[in-house]
Amino acid sequence: MIRRLANLRSERGFTLFEMTAVLTIIACLLVFLLPALFEKRPDWIPLEQEVRLMEQDIQTLRLMQYSKQDQSLMQFRFRGDGAGYLVLADDRLLWQRTFQNGHTCTVPPSNRIIYFKSYHSIYAATWSCRSATAEYEIKFLLGNYQMAIRKVR
Repeated sequence: MIRRLANLRSERGFTLFEMTAVLTIIACLLVFLLPALFEKRPDWIPLEQEVRLMEQDIQTLRLMQYSKQDQSLMQFRFRGDGAGYLVLADDRLLWQRTFQNGHTCTVPPSNRIIYFKSYHSIYAATWSCRSATAEYEIKFLLGNYQMAIRKVR
């Protein structure tokens, strides 16, 4: 009879409390670890790389303006908080970029949008992008949407 009671206890399996605890731990691991597995962006990107991406985006818009057949209004629009920018064509979002935490660009309020209307711009402004370790001054010049990038520190 003692042997029978021991067999019954071992066949009952997990209790409801034990199973709930195991499932909760598995769910927490999935919630916290899965996004890290699918994150495509590295943990830290230097400011120089983000400035180079911005330069490539301006060049891409310039080439799109030269090659397009229709005359849609293309814009390079800086976000007001200085943490990124949007690229639009006729108020339709083409792409956007968000800077890494700690990287910001200071843009004069009246110069937050560059319109790509023709082969030559009438836009000129100076933007300042900085992080804890570096600072860049970006000048947009009159003419063919040229950028002059200078590392300040």
